[in-house]
Amino acid sequence: MSAKRKYMKDKTVSRKPLTLKSLFAKGALFAVFVVCVITILEQRRIFVEDDMNNHVEWKWDWYYRMKGYGIPIDVLFVGNSHLITGMNPYEFTRQSGLNSFILGASGVCVADLYYVIEEAVKVNKPKVIVLETYAINDDEPRKLEKGKLNDEINSFRARRNTWLKIASTPSLFDYHNYGIAWCETFRNHNYIFTKPDQILRNLKGEGPVRRVRDNVYLGQFARFSKGISRKTLERYETEGAPVDGMSYEISESSVKFTKKIAQLCEENGIRLVFLTVPMYQEHVKNYDVWRARIGECLNELSPYWLDLQYAQIKDAGMQSLYTTEAFQDTYEANQHLTNYGMAVTAGVFAEYLKHIMPDLPDRKNEPQWQKLVSRFP
Repeated sequence: MSAKRKYMKDKTVSRKPLTLKSLFAKGALFAVFVVCVITILEQRRIFVEDDMNNHVEWKWDWYYRMKGYGIPIDVLFVGNSHLITGMNPYEFTRQSGLNSFILGASGVCVADLYYVIEEAVKVNKPKVIVLETYAINDDEPRKLEKGKLNDEINSFRARRNTWLKIASTPSLFDYHNYGIAWCETFRNHNYIFTKPDQILRNLKGEGPVRRVRDNVYLGQFARFSKGISRKTLERYETEGAPVDGMSYEISESSVKFTKKIAQLCEENGIRLVFLTVPMYQEHVKNYDVWRARIGECLNELSPYWLDLQYAQIKDAGMQSLYTTEAFQDTYEANQHLTNYGMAVTAGVFAEYLKHIMPDLPDRKNEPQWQKLVSRFP
């Protein structure tokens, strides 16, 4: 037998068979390696994009700051874009003498808002929670896709309490979306091809760029300054309303989490108020049907519901306040308020809250409140 053949035979004999135990050990080592790599990428934020206007993160930053400054929250407004662009919290605070704040994010449903409220109550428990009703819709959080899923992830990632986020994950996301909800590396790995410059800046320590907002921020997102144009008014006249209340539906999830919000408020001694921020009166037809359907969900949960959509349609006084200048110039289904409309809502709701809850404090003579208001934009 040649020396080469003898060497190969000895090598074959000495090779250990691959057992299930060794296979698991190698798999575990590989998994540890992958986790370590992803952890490093996440800590260095390699796959995070520059963002100079992340109002969702600003909201949570300032909500925690208010707690750190020892400023109690009297009224917490919670909702999606209809609230964020529908209420001016600075104007509400000035008129009501109450400390107020807005939490929420564009595009989210009431299931997401339940977990927003859960964390908010643990940080700085308000006396009143105001839930805007547009988020009570037909969305099922674990079935969301594309844009709405992205909105839900943005809201989820901005929250601070890790344990509450872990607990909420199965309710908000289908299991195959857990990775992108928690991990920017999974979510944005395509940046290798689509945004390589961003990754290079992040690797060099030059990004991602975030703007810290040091001026007082109470959560609004003022976007629209221009009211409804003549051209859009003509579309209402010729085409009718773009939104039909007959098509409004409420998902099982929305019913479930609206009830959970009411229960959470009751357990914490918080009064719950529902608020419907209006769209232009000609923007919606068959609103009585919409109102009746949502009323079935709300009526047993709180005695307080200010429906400004209904009031605007039925009340000439409200119509004189909510002029065409109050509404975003759009014929799309989702219409928001202008800066003027946000101020109108703030004033109307301040009067409403004063009427239904006269026992709430008036802080206008408190030095802390005066100092806070002096810093308002």
